[in-house]
Amino acid sequence: HLEGEFVPNGDFKACKRKLSWLANVPDAAAVALTEFDHLITKDKLEEDDKFEDFVNATTIATTRVTGDAGLKTLQQHDIIQLERRGFFRVDRPYMSEDKPIVLYMIPDGKAKAMSGLVGKLGHH
Repeated sequence: HLEGEFVPNGDFKACKRKLSWLANVPDAAAVALTEFDHLITKDKLEEDDKFEDFVNATTIATTRVTGDAGLKTLQQHDIIQLERRGFFRVDRPYMSEDKPIVLYMIPDGKAKAMSGLVGKLGHH
């Protein structure tokens, strides 16, 4: 359950949290957002480092979300920007609720995500 307060004369640029929403419609798209992380946890391995000590145990995370029906029209390899999330490449187009569109996050090189949202891997 989510609650919010409408502030009609507020400054939307100054608010800490913003809300994005979709209408609850039957043709909404099932979406699988996929994030990838670094394979090793250290920026630069030294000569005496054991590679095995720095292997990242979690390098992939997938989140199921509901998206706009327009996502169903995307084709494999299309690139799209999801508001407040970032850029994604279509790995698999939408096929059905059981086979949702699969989107791979494209890293932007920034230490912090454009929206301040943190993905499951926490590196954006």
